[in-house]
Amino acid sequence: MNLRALMARMDVLRMAALVAVVLAAVVAVTWQFVATAPPHTVVIATGSAKGAYYATAWKYAEHFAEAGLELIVQETAGSLENYALLGAPDSGVDVAIVQGGTAPVEQERRRELVALASLYLEPVWVFYRGEPGLGRPSQLAGKRIAIGAKGSGMRALALELLGAGGALGEKSGTTLVDLGGNEAATALREGSVDAAFFVVAPTAPLLAELLAMPGVRLMNFDQAEAYARRFRYLSPVTLPRGSLDLARDLPERDVRLVAPAAVLVARESVHPAVIALLTEAAVKIHRGGDLLSEPGTFPNATLTELPVNEQARYYLTHGPDFLRRVLPFWFAALIHRFLVLLIPLFMVLLPLLRLTPPVYRWSIRSRIFRWYAQLRVIDERLRGTPDVEQLRQELRLLEQLEHEIGGVKVPLGYMDEVYDLRQHVGYSRSRLEERLRASGTPSAPAELKLG
Repeated sequence: MNLRALMARMDVLRMAALVAVVLAAVVAVTWQFVATAPPHTVVIATGSAKGAYYATAWKYAEHFAEAGLELIVQETAGSLENYALLGAPDSGVDVAIVQGGTAPVEQERRRELVALASLYLEPVWVFYRGEPGLGRPSQLAGKRIAIGAKGSGMRALALELLGAGGALGEKSGTTLVDLGGNEAATALREGSVDAAFFVVAPTAPLLAELLAMPGVRLMNFDQAEAYARRFRYLSPVTLPRGSLDLARDLPERDVRLVAPAAVLVARESVHPAVIALLTEAAVKIHRGGDLLSEPGTFPNATLTELPVNEQARYYLTHGPDFLRRVLPFWFAALIHRFLVLLIPLFMVLLPLLRLTPPVYRWSIRSRIFRWYAQLRVIDERLRGTPDVEQLRQELRLLEQLEHEIGGVKVPLGYMDEVYDLRQHVGYSRSRLEERLRASGTPSAPAELKLG
């Protein structure tokens, strides 16, 4: 390889090195903004192991397992404890299913939390002993009432409903008992309490047991619409006659109830891929509807006390994005992570690619132009009156030039310029040879040392 070819190749290598340095700098800067990989383990707080939240969370865990993640289901006392765990950085809890109406009042505690979706309605069931006809919580004043275990969402909701109805206070004579679930049902059967509040799904086995319990009645909420207007997290619902058991005709009449929604809540810092997977699981499990809602009603972005995460809202409205529809979870999450890197890389690489062809053309043509520059110098010297020795020297230079041009390799698209150059060199050489012959001197020059 001659010196000129080596220099041309060095130019190309320098250009490639410059492009590589620019791309490396872009990668180094944008890497700071690339999201971390989603965690392999996520913890969800639920409620009692016998409750609906716990069972729902295990369905989510199955969906997580299909995606290659582990969802750890943590039993708790209920919604209030779930919020406390979400607010404690060292608790390890990332997500929770909570009852509507139980969000912390303090803005400091709410600031780091977001809602992902309302999952389904879960009515408030008030069972009592006595004659039929009770239709308002205020009519329970002076009775012994099981309002749910401490830390449960049921207890907080029961206190709110009883307080709004005027059934609490020193003069009311009401006795509150911190029992919930099966314990409250047992106390109601044995007569140790006069009434009990429950928040369970219509399909819960406990509900059928309570409806069949001798001497126990289900309260019809005569003021269901008013309670729903007063407490925006509540919805008025009607449970049709016979909808729980057609054979036994349970309930024996249409029943008006109020129902908060079960809500999926997460820390604001939870990884976006986990948010997407949780919302995906909620849609898969709850979109079929139930006795209280039509298919497709849930999950949704309403009936929440906390701001809804925008990614979850988009999923609930538009469904999964294109990548998640066509790719497995981990592959789609990986691409989402690096989109922040690929976009600036593309923005830098595009102009570099557009710049490469003209730079490459310049690197090829610059070699041809350098030979033309030498040819022009020789041509200018021939315009004078050179002696024979000078003519021979110019001829040797032309032969060296022809030798170099003959050894150059250029793309086919530039061969026409090389051939033009060779013709011009040949023309100059023929002029030199004519002048040498005219001077009576042989045109063949002495041997030329190239290098």
